[in-house]
Amino acid sequence: MIKISLLGQSSKTISRFIKNTLKTALYNRQKLMKSKQLENTQLKFKKLSGKIQIDETFIKEIHKGNFKHKTDPRRIHLDPFVNNTKCCIQIAVDNNNNIYFKSTKTKRLQKQWFIENMNKELINQNSIITSDMQKLYFLVAKQTNSTLCVTKTTINPESSYRNLNKISKLQSSLKEALIHYHGLGFTNIQNYLNLWKWKYQHKGLTPNQQTAVLYFNV
Repeated sequence: MIKISLLGQSSKTISRFIKNTLKTALYNRQKLMKSKQLENTQLKFKKLSGKIQIDETFIKEIHKGNFKHKTDPRRIHLDPFVNNTKCCIQIAVDNNNNIYFKSTKTKRLQKQWFIENMNKELINQNSIITSDMQKLYFLVAKQTNSTLCVTKTTINPESSYRNLNKISKLQSSLKEALIHYHGLGFTNIQNYLNLWKWKYQHKGLTPNQQTAVLYFNV
């Protein structure tokens, strides 16, 4: 079950392979996605430091159900009649290859989210931050007493890619991994991001070795 999940297969495929019910396959899949082994991928470092690249990316969300209850968290920032929308994912990486990523649970970047998340608790003071022309990144530099180097992607794409090469590769890897999964929503996106980061950190292992490592730590 773990091996097939790492390969990005659906719960239906898992149930057929392990010859069990779809409900059992879905339960075990959720158990894996919520495991401490994956959740702790965000705790591999204390702070980002040195030269840091920051950028945002957007992934497609599929919202299932009619969300009748007004307090349903999946309705926040959404038109209640919308089925498909985008979710913003914030990614940062430093020159020590420490990776930070988090879903903002919104369709676009918001100032309050940056105040609460991209601050001195995450980024070491006096760092050098490279980003695009997003205005909110000036707030990040101000909060952390860091130097901000901005690059305008529309004028010089090659120079932009060179300055944000690490972050661009991470974004490509993330989208390639998530394309296999369906039904992503605000309530479970972070679990899938944790799975992607764990796989990225263990990309030197074969699928069998990755499965063994996860099996003995879940």
